[in-house]
Amino acid sequence: MLLIFLAGILWGTIGIFEKTFVSLGSEGSLSIFLRMFFAFLITFLIAIFRNPKKLLSVFIDKNIFIACFLLGVISNGIFNIFYSNSIRLNGMAIAAILMYTAPVFTSLASKILFHEKFSHYKILALIINILGCILTVTGGNIFNPEISIMGILCGIGSGFCYGMAPIFAKFGGEKSESLILSVYSYFFAAIFLAIFVTPPIGMLNVKFICVGLLYGFIPTSLAYLVYYSGIKKINPDNMSKVPVIASIEPVTAVIIGNIFYAEKIGLVNLLGIILVMLGIILAIKK
Repeated sequence: MLLIFLAGILWGTIGIFEKTFVSLGSEGSLSIFLRMFFAFLITFLIAIFRNPKKLLSVFIDKNIFIACFLLGVISNGIFNIFYSNSIRLNGMAIAAILMYTAPVFTSLASKILFHEKFSHYKILALIINILGCILTVTGGNIFNPEISIMGILCGIGSGFCYGMAPIFAKFGGEKSESLILSVYSYFFAAIFLAIFVTPPIGMLNVKFICVGLLYGFIPTSLAYLVYYSGIKKINPDNMSKVPVIASIEPVTAVIIGNIFYAEKIGLVNLLGIILVMLGIILAIKK
């Protein structure tokens, strides 16, 4: 659970890299592709250095291959397309709220696939967590008369894709290594996302590549290695706890925005942060 918590903190730094790419003139789909591409290169090189024979395991074990494919195409590729469109149509706040419907989808899938039992504490943790995420991201200002229905559908779609990540990773089984899941999920994601981007001709300078490498390393390859390592140790009966614990991500993002970009944190945001932490504590304790 501590590993999943740490992964959420690392994901919370994504905004730094997205804002930097925007300042360098990169559009959204390009930055998403580069994130997955550089993450693949980093993890692939690590895998070759550690044990190149392990790279073949994905072609030997059908479950590991399916897990990597689903993680890459759905939880990394389609997720990012849904999420970026949700942001474009309805803005960051509403997109983040809808993305954090993920615990609901994880819980339902875990109930169906792993027959997870739901205690009153798990249900309470889910409710508190979702409410906390809403308040943390929006500061309570969630009403917008110009909300796009398509944006809402994209936002719910991003929540579904994000919520399926722990389910897909668990499907790989105990034999699957975190590093192998990472390498091939990034590979499939990069191949899938390459369809939607224009080659960055004229943009490839030293600064651009350095930002891409850091983006591919800190909130991506490192974060997911930690995340998958944590999921492997989680009992299937506790899968619904995973997105609740990882919800430290928006809290981290709000704090980083306040420190580095002078984004204000109001009392409602603080209340949301407290509720998110309370939901995480409930999920860990019970």
